[in-house]
Amino acid sequence: MALKSVIIDDDAYIREELKTMISASFSDDIKLLGTFSEPRLGLDFIRKNDVDLIFLDIFMPGMSGFDLLDNLGNTNAAIIFITSFNGYAIRAIKYSALDYLLKPVKSEELRAAINRLNEKTERQFLNTRISNLQHNLLAENDASMQLVLGSKQGEHRFSLNDIIRCEADSNYTLIHLKANKKFLASKTLGEIEDMLSESRFLRVHKSHLVNPEFIDHITTSNELVLNEESRIPISRRRASEVKNFLKK
Repeated sequence: MALKSVIIDDDAYIREELKTMISASFSDDIKLLGTFSEPRLGLDFIRKNDVDLIFLDIFMPGMSGFDLLDNLGNTNAAIIFITSFNGYAIRAIKYSALDYLLKPVKSEELRAAINRLNEKTERQFLNTRISNLQHNLLAENDASMQLVLGSKQGEHRFSLNDIIRCEADSNYTLIHLKANKKFLASKTLGEIEDMLSESRFLRVHKSHLVNPEFIDHITTSNELVLNEESRIPISRRRASEVKNFLKK
């Protein structure tokens, strides 16, 4: 069943571009109910209609995307942010387990976002993720940002500077934190690496992703020794890359 959707963006070109793309290639997946240049009009429409998906610009005059969501309150609608901001803002969104499309929107990226939506069956963590994104956008640097990760018990937030390393555990990932704390995340190591792709975390082995802030030294046998004294193997094909990174 097609997702009943709205587009809220003050950029007329982006609204028309996304509308045309949906009509041409995604009509089986998305039923577009309306497009809005003014956030307040979009908010009123969502309150009065059953909406499954909101394409939402973050920074708009008069009312930001965050202000709109604050006014909307609890919603079962999925959110895909639309933004022209790369770098820091994108990292803030990814760390918060939220989806986004970078302007100008590309068809293959819209397809990937829709596929990810179809894999998600629950929306109960949206408010937590939005709150985390707001925190991340105000953070002084990457280390002060928070990462949202889910487990069988629910979702949790961690400061990046509290994560020592991530270790593959079948289809899960064991997160090693400060003070000998651990957390089993319901994501593969590859998925977490993708979330952290804009950060300084190092993939040193097929089973290990390491925060370089906790690296003490490399042994002659190509092992990383971390500050809390654990030893992590470095794969042969990644050894030169890791050593060059640590020389910077």
